[in-house]
Amino acid sequence: MTSRYRLLEEGNAMHRSIAAALAVLMLVGASEAWAQQRGPISKKLLVGNWSYVRAESVAKDGTRFPLVEGTNPKGLLIFDGIRFSLQIMSEFPKLASNDRLKTTPEENKAVAHGVLSYYGTYSLSEGDGVLTLNIERSSFPNQNGSSFKRVVKTLTAEDLVYINPSTLAGRVNTNVWRRVR
Repeated sequence: MTSRYRLLEEGNAMHRSIAAALAVLMLVGASEAWAQQRGPISKKLLVGNWSYVRAESVAKDGTRFPLVEGTNPKGLLIFDGIRFSLQIMSEFPKLASNDRLKTTPEENKAVAHGVLSYYGTYSLSEGDGVLTLNIERSSFPNQNGSSFKRVVKTLTAEDLVYINPSTLAGRVNTNVWRRVR
């Protein structure tokens, strides 16, 4: 083989090596970027007060539902290291009777559909980001005494996003929260 062909062959091998090294660097960079976006999944980072940003509930057929019905929902989610508490409520008109125990059927429906509140204990699997909520009591009584899994998609100093992959109604819920400062 002449020296000219040997140089071309060595040059092609070097180009292949450089291309392979660049591909590895791109994959490492992409996985690091994903990890930074998701953030470290740690119980210490989860502890605190979170303000409701939005939620989406999607049925298997693609139909979208609100997590709570009504206007301008607001909420608070608190993790203290062992226990948690969640409340999401829409705005309601004032009760006509001025007595919460004397309501109309329409007022009852607005409250039942416009409030989601529950509390209990929780655990977090830091390896796979699975948050288990052990619900002691809920405004939706079918949840009382049950454990439910949530998959944490984002956990940073400022943002928490988790998915409920299978609600009792057969939907997938995505919940977005922002840390209260």
